[in-house]
Amino acid sequence: MTGSGGASSGTCTASQSTGKNVSGTGPHKVVIETNSANGIKCGTIYRPQDLGTEKYPIFVWGEGGCSQDGLSNQAAMGEIASWGYFVVADGTPGGTGACSGGQDGKAFLDYITWAVAENDKSCSAYYQSIETTKIAADGFSCGGLMSENVSGDPRFTAIGFTSSGLMSPNDALYDKIHTPFKIMNGGSSDIAHDNGARDYDEISSRNIPIIYFSKQSAGHGGDLSQARGDFNLVNLAWLNWQLKGDEGATGKAFLIGSTCKFCMASGWDFKSANIQ
Repeated sequence: MTGSGGASSGTCTASQSTGKNVSGTGPHKVVIETNSANGIKCGTIYRPQDLGTEKYPIFVWGEGGCSQDGLSNQAAMGEIASWGYFVVADGTPGGTGACSGGQDGKAFLDYITWAVAENDKSCSAYYQSIETTKIAADGFSCGGLMSENVSGDPRFTAIGFTSSGLMSPNDALYDKIHTPFKIMNGGSSDIAHDNGARDYDEISSRNIPIIYFSKQSAGHGGDLSQARGDFNLVNLAWLNWQLKGDEGATGKAFLIGSTCKFCMASGWDFKSANIQ
């Protein structure tokens, strides 16, 4: 049922502050929340404090080990949210065990469906504050498998994974990928290195735009715990480019071309395919 001005009617469940504080280098102050409504109750929300001033793209993130601790990568998620993203990290704060999930990524689709609906509800705090046509997924290790496993959903604008990759080739999955793709791995000591490298070959062969970074000495997850670590800098620039059209130093130019920070840097492996 639709109300006046295109807003949908219905009920809304208010989000609650986690009492946790996080900051980033972007222009927005960040709030960390949870919400008990179906579809979102197993996620942790990181979003700009200021609502109603602009629309924020949706970014869903999966934790290492599919641990469902929404605070596992708190610094990194806070940094991304501070640049103007509506982030949902899989799992509740502290990973209370109240939710069940796995690498199939279904939880990501639930989070997206909820956020899109909230944007249209006039009773929601997020009403008309979410950019529902710009959506990306990423995740660390098992969380990266969540991202890759739902990559065929037509709502996605971009997909990535961090220290991850399929355990074995899956042609049916690769064939459904329809968005640009980013891979960030941690060198030969990263247990997911070979999986990610194989996925790059499979995805690039299907004419999908793709970039691949591997920091040779980083290992599994690298410096993901740091808000401005190399891993998160790559991930944030990827989102800025794909979801906000940023072709400058905080987006595309950071990742490819003559100004790319890591493309030719010592200790890094880089490759790309099908990029315009």
